Parts: sequence; C-alpha cells; structure tokens
Amino acid sequence: MRRAFALGLPLAFLAVACTYDNGDAHHVLYDNPLPANCSMPAASTIDTDAQIAIDAGLGAGVFIEYASGGHYHLRTACDTTRSNATCQWDIIITPQESKTISNVLAEDLEGSDTIHPYPAPANQPDASVSYQLTAETSTDLDGVTFDIEPGSAITVDAFLDNTCALPFFFWVGDGALHSGSPSNPLTLTPTLE
Repeated sequence: MRRAFALGLPLAFLAVACTYDNGDAHHVLYDNPLPANCSMPAASTIDTDAQIAIDAGLGAGVFIEYASGGHYHLRTACDTTRSNATCQWDIIITPQESKTISNVLAEDLEGSDTIHPYPAPANQPDASVSYQLTAETSTDLDGVTFDIEPGSAITVDAFLDNTCALPFFFWVGDGALHSGSPSNPLTLTPTLE
C-alpha cells in the first residue's frame, strides 16, 4: 500500500495544513488485508489548532482535529473517485472518564447518516455518554463537531465496511501528520493550549 503525505506551511495561530494520500481503501481492505489490533487502545497526542486539508473522494480516512477551548472536529472521507464504491463508516467517540461531550453538531450528513448517543454498557450505567457516527461517504465529507472540557482526551473506535479501520486514522500530533494507528480504538490527548 502506498502512503504519502506532506505537511503544509504553518498558518496563523499555529495551525498546520496537511494533505494526504492513503491509496485505495477498498484495495487495502479486500485485496491485501492487514492484521488488526482492535481491542487495546493506543494513545497519542493531538496538536491543538492543527488542521488537515482533505480532498473528498480521493482517499478514505477518519480525520480528527482539536481546536483551543475543547472543540473537536471529526470527518470521514472515501476513495470513491478511484474505487467507484462508497465507504460505510461506524465510529464511536468516547470522552475521557468523568468528562462530558456537549454541543454535538452533525456536519454534512445526509440520507441514512446519523450521529446519536451510544448506550453505556449495562454494567457501567454511570459511564460518560459516548456518541456513534454512522455515515455512508462517497465524494463528500461527513462529520461531526463537539465540545468537551479543554484539554480532555477522547477515544475513537472506527470501523470501515465492518472492518477495523486502523490504517485509516489521520491526526496531527507532535507536529507531524499521523497516517494509521497501531491499534483501534485510538485515544487522543490534546497538547497544551
């Protein structure tokens, strides 16, 4: 699988624009499956106010950004232009323990795409409320924005076409664009604001 990306020039307010090319997702998932660790979460930092430029329809991915003040932005993309297929995303977003996600707003969802609270396990009725994004993405971007207490971590558990999506996570951490996660779910903690 070919992966290439380039960091753009720093923008005002320490924002970084990044681009990516993760190849053909459907080829990765169906023709050359990768071993997946979809049980233990990996942890990483996410740079505050870094941004990722996405070319809709050219590559599949779950793109996660964090902005000062506790504002998260998550978007999905697909490789539809290359594969003539759509991507079926199923993503669970869980706040750090004892933190609450608020101001959840759907972004460009259509058809059967949804964002809704995800039920806590029966044995953990006091657990923080998670949210589930389900989206059929093609040449558009589907996403969600939400708020949490500034500096709080989130855990993202993502599946693409019912397959562990760890090769398709993108975020900026420690000044670099990360392409793929060593595990799924992925826990992201913002850098200092």
